[in-house]
Amino acid sequence: MRLDQPRAVEITREKKGRSVEKFVAEPCTTDRYFLGECCRWDEVRGELYWVDVHEGHFFRATADHTTIDVVHRYDLEGNVSALAPLVDRNDGWIVAMNQSLYLLSESGQLREVAQLEEDAVMLLNDGAADPWGSFWVGSLAADEEPNRGSVYRFGPSSGVQRMFGGATVSNGIGWSLDRTTLYYVDSGPGTITSYDVGGHGEISGPRLFAHFDTATEGTPDGLCIDSEGFLWVAVWGGYEVRRYAPTGELVARVSVSTAQPSCCAIGGANGTTLYITTAQEDLPASKLDNEPEAGRLFAVNVDVKGRPLDPYRPFQQLSADGA
Repeated sequence: MRLDQPRAVEITREKKGRSVEKFVAEPCTTDRYFLGECCRWDEVRGELYWVDVHEGHFFRATADHTTIDVVHRYDLEGNVSALAPLVDRNDGWIVAMNQSLYLLSESGQLREVAQLEEDAVMLLNDGAADPWGSFWVGSLAADEEPNRGSVYRFGPSSGVQRMFGGATVSNGIGWSLDRTTLYYVDSGPGTITSYDVGGHGEISGPRLFAHFDTATEGTPDGLCIDSEGFLWVAVWGGYEVRRYAPTGELVARVSVSTAQPSCCAIGGANGTTLYITTAQEDLPASKLDNEPEAGRLFAVNVDVKGRPLDPYRPFQQLSADGA
């Protein structure tokens, strides 16, 4: 099923007279990652997840504000770009890598469950499990050729479904608290699109939620939803993470000392720490010299909790009411 692209063009702006809250994130790891991504907080395990895409590393860590203790690193052979825990945490994770989806056991065993792209120039990118237990993931061409990418949904009963095409750099994806809205980032044109969501996760009615001037603002990248239903969006090239109300109003900015925040998640021991992955990728040597914190993980207390992480359900789908 392919959906038409959003028709309206509405640029999200700060409302006059309203104060935009300001935060400053600080680095919380000494290690630097080439392309940190897929930042997730798993409240069931009490662990923070992130990946270093091109190195094929998946990290699990305990996190108490800026104190990060890595409990395990999985070394995978490929570009690992997105993941979600299985509903039974002892069963591991579903992982997007290269052109396929895999099940990764806690002991590190991989089993391919679906190939989504057949062309070797296409790579899977960001993704997440939905409230009904399926896993969504988008793709992009390795050279970021416009409109080559797609967004897929994978479930144990439905298999692979191509939800729509025409994506350039498929990125952040998340669902509203009431499960009626899907938010989706395409970093290529710098857009966040919202969709209406039906009772079992079907989408319709795409409309523009926010548009970035990629030449001056940077581009939207990974996102997360908080317990108030607001969006936190990493701004690649923009030195910040932004918080948007469901109305599209910009309400907060988080300053980061390096150019390329890539993804974010809210959690940690206090439940209100925003964690931010960053990247060294695409930064020239001169900028890397001036930004020694590029590629590190950052953190800041934002005084709001995150939306619980949805798991992938490998054996059954949830009903429309979530039972």
